[in-house]
Amino acid sequence: MKITLSPEAVAKLQPYLNDETALLLDLDDGVGKFSKFGICSLDISFRILVVDKTQDLKDYGTQLDSEVGPIGIKGYSADYIGESPSLTVNPRYQNLVLNSVSGLVDGNVGIVDFRGRE
Repeated sequence: MKITLSPEAVAKLQPYLNDETALLLDLDDGVGKFSKFGICSLDISFRILVVDKTQDLKDYGTQLDSEVGPIGIKGYSADYIGESPSLTVNPRYQNLVLNSVSGLVDGNVGIVDFRGRE
């Protein structure tokens, strides 16, 4: 599966990218070492996690191809992401927005830097 990143989204992620970094599109559902709490609402909440490639990424075994390289996801979260996902930047608030062919998935995708944390 591929996720399309707008040029603005690529520019927003570029400062985090290097040879030791991996990106994850995380469904914040309380599963995995990077999620302390699940979102207790009916909303779907995604985050871009910036991690060291050496960290344990076993929960993120599925890869999305993108303009900045592979982005890991939890396999079952593909059901929430939908077909033909894309990340764009809201021009007014400068936040990342996740869409699919079905429409808006998450209007406020945060970036969380977990590099150097175990």
